[in-house]
Amino acid sequence: MGGWKRWMLGWGLVCGMLAAGGEQASLMSGREPAKVLEGAYAFLQSQPAFSVEALTVNEDPYRKMMVMEVRHKLRIDLERPGKVRVRIDGDSKHRDLLMEEGRFLIWDRSTGLYGELKTPETVDGTLDYLYDKFGIATPLANLLYSDLTTRLKPRARGVDFGLRLLDGVWCRYLGFSNAEKELQVWIRSQGDPLIQRFVLIDKTTPLRLHSATTLHWLSVGKVTGKPFALKLPASAHRIPIEPAP
Repeated sequence: MGGWKRWMLGWGLVCGMLAAGGEQASLMSGREPAKVLEGAYAFLQSQPAFSVEALTVNEDPYRKMMVMEVRHKLRIDLERPGKVRVRIDGDSKHRDLLMEEGRFLIWDRSTGLYGELKTPETVDGTLDYLYDKFGIATPLANLLYSDLTTRLKPRARGVDFGLRLLDGVWCRYLGFSNAEKELQVWIRSQGDPLIQRFVLIDKTTPLRLHSATTLHWLSVGKVTGKPFALKLPASAHRIPIEPAP
């Protein structure tokens, strides 16, 4: 039986974008949209903990002629410097992921299979280790790093599409684009500058595949409940986690 490889829902916020335009959009002076996005990163990386729910809608190619829509719901709990719990439920995955100060566990609830590793003690170190050595891209990983402003620093101007009401929250709606990727992001305009939604568009394929994520913040500054108390059933069967080829 094979081990765990590239099976996690991955995403990455696109950086180094060029300016894009539109009839109702305005190119803000200087780097203002990039500063707004960088401010959202700075706020999030400064938080010692948070709990968030997310709905991801990804388009997967089907025989290079159509796209399939794949939906998943996620619950993420982070407690810096070393704890993360991710729960995934949806069309193709029903899994739990746990990082706990040097221990990494992934459990597929649909098959009863799990894998376990010794990892760096910090969240940042574990995320890098899992991707570099095993090819595992943790869902919404770029919300979890403690140095987002360094890793994802926008390097060009963007477009401000104005204020938008998203799920009852007023947000700054921004866009960034280059030859390969497009990022659209909604950031709360009042109170904490939290990212409420983002859309990634792959411009390198004729199908222009989309990936959209909508976030519902449960708590910021602390976690809700006892998310790190994950206990596997006696029927769970351990398999190896294999390095990426």
